[in-house]
Amino acid sequence: MKRRIHFHTDNYWFSGSETTLMVLLDAAWHRTDVEPVFTYRPWPEYDPGLRARLPEGVVARPLELPDPEAFKTRVIGEREGAVARAVRGAGRVLPLRKVSLALDIQRLTRLFAETQPDVVHINNGGFPGAISCTAAAFAARRAGVRSVVYVVNNLAHGYDRVGRWADWPVDRRLRGVVARFVTGSEAAGRRLRGVLDLDAGSLKVINNTVIDRSGDEGVFDLELPQGELVIGVVARLEPRKGHRVLFDALTRMQARPTVVIAGEGPERAALESAAQARGVADRVRFLGHCSDVWPILHRLDALVLPSIGLEDFPIVVVEAMASARPVVASRVAGTVEQVVDGETGRLVPPGDPAALAAALDDVLRDAASRRRMGEAGRRRYEERYTPARVVGNYWALYDELAS
Repeated sequence: MKRRIHFHTDNYWFSGSETTLMVLLDAAWHRTDVEPVFTYRPWPEYDPGLRARLPEGVVARPLELPDPEAFKTRVIGEREGAVARAVRGAGRVLPLRKVSLALDIQRLTRLFAETQPDVVHINNGGFPGAISCTAAAFAARRAGVRSVVYVVNNLAHGYDRVGRWADWPVDRRLRGVVARFVTGSEAAGRRLRGVLDLDAGSLKVINNTVIDRSGDEGVFDLELPQGELVIGVVARLEPRKGHRVLFDALTRMQARPTVVIAGEGPERAALESAAQARGVADRVRFLGHCSDVWPILHRLDALVLPSIGLEDFPIVVVEAMASARPVVASRVAGTVEQVVDGETGRLVPPGDPAALAAALDDVLRDAASRRRMGEAGRRRYEERYTPARVVGNYWALYDELAS
């Protein structure tokens, strides 16, 4: 008898948190003992990434589900002014999230009642995350699904903000309908257990994965002299990724590498101005959105991830390890579990440009040392983060819940 697994995701943009989901979908579609379904809520920034990364043969079913963010986007878009501020303020004050949650639960309950899945696997960017993800958990239980797996891909938010107080009853009810919460790192797991007051058996840590494409180098020519040192950040352009810390570090470094910034986001113009203001713009190249990071990683002498917070298990670190590239990253959350300081790269305090500069100079000083770090990272990828290992862990979880 085939196992019916329903995968559901809802993210504003296609980020690293979707990468493991794509690997799971690919595995599910190739199994003869599984009947998979994949649904998602479409968003303007998410859909292009999904089209580029969706495994061949996988059927993606978009669901039009109510969400206040979609309403605000249609009404005001990026506009500013008194009317725009009033609409955004109303979205925070009026119970639009609760109304949307109720409507989503109704629609998803009908869907699950029709498809009758054995497992509902929910992929969420953070906690609390998208409304439809929370609704899917409640709907699954209402439809009689016993095995609800709820994946949280970032550090959970506590109740230190007024806006989170109203979520407390919903969070407690969610705790009762989810069979198992999953996080990508131990750090995220500890945080989620603290926020939801979970017992140890309610949560499982399963690392994220990537399909190794390091051998598919592609073409990426920066038109630089032979031997020019290149470091890079592959991340969405937003404050938490810490690009400004790197720019400050560049002014303190002895080495003068070229820096590539791959990614798009709301901070693009501000970061270009920041690089100019610090006098490093001549060494920084903004590449914009890159659908294929592997050729970029192949050209780098080191990957840099100067995040200042809200980081769980950055998938680009795993990609760099698979590419045998050393990683210099901030000592935040799950990066501490990924990067072995002094062995596969360097870890530095977040928001410390002097420490970041010293670590980068240390890594860039010696090509042989970089090669050893990269090789150690590759071995770590093969030991911990391959698709076979991660998919096997998820299938073991499904088997455990079924029994």
